Formats: sequence, structure tokens, C-alpha cells
Amino acid sequence: MRYSAALLGLGLLALGTFAHGGPPPKPSVVPLKWELDFEYHPVQSITVRVPGEKKPRTFWYMLFSVCNRSGADRLYVPGFDLYTNTGQVLGAGKDVPTVVFHAIKKRHNNPLLMSLTAITGRILQGEDNAKDGVAIWRDFDPKARRFDVFISGLSGETVKIKLPVPVVVVKKDENGRPVKVTLNELNVTKTLQLSYSLPGEAASRTQTKPRLLAKRWVMR
Repeated sequence: MRYSAALLGLGLLALGTFAHGGPPPKPSVVPLKWELDFEYHPVQSITVRVPGEKKPRTFWYMLFSVCNRSGADRLYVPGFDLYTNTGQVLGAGKDVPTVVFHAIKKRHNNPLLMSLTAITGRILQGEDNAKDGVAIWRDFDPKARRFDVFISGLSGETVKIKLPVPVVVVKKDENGRPVKVTLNELNVTKTLQLSYSLPGEAASRTQTKPRLLAKRWVMR
């Protein structure tokens, strides 16, 4: 449900319209709710030989650190979604073998590095309780020349919006079966958006570092 709603929200943002034809909501300049401190390294690639596969595969990843100075312990549930300019959508950790995480951990020699699964949970206050993590995506469309990374879980700021028209989405029920649900409202959350370009040709892009074009907060 959350994933489908996120895609819906992004589509409405692209159209620039919500209820009554108004503009999409914007996050506050000064945080209104709790917010975690977030530092990140540039997106980069790694080629890993996955057990049982003949050819090595390319993956992309982002190292990050998160620290809680919000004044209270928080539940940290990170989300890292990558969208290419060719329309491909990748969620971090999906179809990523665990051997890739271990290869990244070894490359950066960080015994405290945590996967998204391990880092999810309560984060205590203070620098001593800061956590190092990594978001990993499988390789994406070789035709892509730009991509955006949307990072959620960093802010408690949310807004409920009324959709201009009801929208039918697919979610799973308590038995894991897909069911259709009609949405009239949508909750959007303050989310960090990082926009990148991929210079060079597709064949050599693993040797080229993506270039950061923009950084901004959005409601998604």
C-alpha cells in the first residue's frame, strides 16, 4: 500500500496538481516536526560475482550516516527509492544478494556498517548512537542518463491531501493476496530528493561517478 501510494504521489507531483487544481504541498523551510541528521556519500557502483552465477553483476550503492538529535528516541524506517529518467523504479535492497553488502563492507573496511534491514528500528539520541548504513540497488536501465534518489524516514512531517479524483490502487490483504482499494486521500511525508546525472556512454558508466545536480526536500 505504501509503495503504490508513493508512486501515486510522485505522479501527482509531476503533474503539479492536487485537490481543487492547487499546487503540490511543499515541506516547511524550518522543520515543524522531528528530523534526523543525515549525511551521505556519492552514489557509486560495485561489480560482484554472485555465487551460482557465471558473470559478475553491477550494483549501485550509497553510504550514509544517520544521527538523532531530535530530543527523543525515534523509530527509524529508512526508504531509498531510485527513479531513472527512462521510467524505471528500484527500491533499495530489492533483488540484492547479501554477498553484495559484504563486498561493500569489505571495500570500505567498516565493521559497523549496517544493511537497511539491520539499521531499521529505534535510534537513540546523541552522536554516540549514530548509525552507518548502506542503500544498495541492482543495476538499472543502461539507457538512463539521469536518476533521482528519494530518501524517506528522516522526518516526522506529514500532510494529508485530498486527491482530485478517486484512484484505485492494489495492495495485499492480511493473507498476502492482492486486492483493489479506492483512495480519496493520500498521506505525503517530507522526503529528501537527490538528483544525479550519468555522464559518458553506457558501456563505461561503471568507471564514471554520477554527478549530483540538485538536493531538495519534497513532500512525497
